[in-house]
Amino acid sequence: MNRQLLHTYMDVLETRNFNRTSERLNITQSTVSARIRQLEEELGTRLFERGRGGAEPTAAGRRFETHCRSLLAAWSLAKRDVSIGGGQTRPRLRISVQFSLAQSILVDWAKQIRAQVPRLDLYLESNFAQQIQRDILTGETDIGIVFASQHYPDVHVAEFGSEYYVMLSTDCDNLLEVNWLRYIKVAYTPYFDRQHDEIFPNLARVQTVVGSDNIAVRFLKTDGGTAFFPGLAVPALLETVPGLKRVQGAPVIPQPLYSIVHSRKRNDPLVTQAVSLIRKLIQDHTIDKFD
Repeated sequence: MNRQLLHTYMDVLETRNFNRTSERLNITQSTVSARIRQLEEELGTRLFERGRGGAEPTAAGRRFETHCRSLLAAWSLAKRDVSIGGGQTRPRLRISVQFSLAQSILVDWAKQIRAQVPRLDLYLESNFAQQIQRDILTGETDIGIVFASQHYPDVHVAEFGSEYYVMLSTDCDNLLEVNWLRYIKVAYTPYFDRQHDEIFPNLARVQTVVGSDNIAVRFLKTDGGTAFFPGLAVPALLETVPGLKRVQGAPVIPQPLYSIVHSRKRNDPLVTQAVSLIRKLIQDHTIDKFD
């Protein structure tokens, strides 16, 4: 099984464009074409119709998606199951958490799971929701924690709690005192944006919009200002950003959290244990902590 061919097919299926896939995979466009052509030859059918508008999957190309995901997942699971250390198979987990959550829950969770499973091999990372879901589908990741998830037949999605965005500021103590010219809006998720716009309907234009809370923290450390931050990260931020405080009277914006696991791993005892610990960790740091 040539996984390069399968990964390239999956990327083209998503981008619908050979040039875009070549950029994302850091290979030449001719390499993309060669890989797809080789895969088509091995399958004995055409997977994509090429044209000026890009690459559209054929009927066979669409049907192959489910098989491709299964092949990649089976390979990842097989590779990990036969990995042996010290003559014995060690339990292992690969956890991927959406960027805004990583710094607030991963370390605490790792301490708790290691206390329960001392010999556990852990691989922890933060990523974008789409990439996390792709890694779940291919078996590269065991558990994903995201703000939003698409539904696929071979992926189990469960809502298991909420994050809460809290307004913090170096400038003021009260919502009525916020200088909106110094307000920094973090583009967390479409769900957050909708809630934000409903709460502040008169805030037609924000001068500064950033793509992550890490950038917002840098702004506050250097120039000050006001922004919403994940509630789980608030205690650490209040200690590390000079003059930062919670804005009294400001609304709290909820954000549902989801766990995603491959259907093959759904009932795995270690996965179930790990997800339960994450759920408890988040519930222990709910909005009650900020009242």
